[in-house]
Amino acid sequence: MTPEDTLWITDAELIRRIGVPEKTARETLRELDRKASGFPRKQKLWGDRRYWPAVKAYFDRQQGVKVDDQQPPRRERYATAR
Repeated sequence: MTPEDTLWITDAELIRRIGVPEKTARETLRELDRKASGFPRKQKLWGDRRYWPAVKAYFDRQQGVKVDDQQPPRRERYATAR
């Protein structure tokens, strides 16, 4: 498993993944945690980590990405007659 496959991430890993300067990101995370913003909370059960797919979905919603835009194209499989 690569670090990018990790589901439960620390804030340091979150900051690395989103590519925002650390000072800016930490201030913003504190603000998001203070507000009822819908931003995924840290979970004690998972070592005070956040669930990455929920974090990504939050950012996608904030940027207007639709759920349908996130899904890879479906391939239809057709049975062949023998």
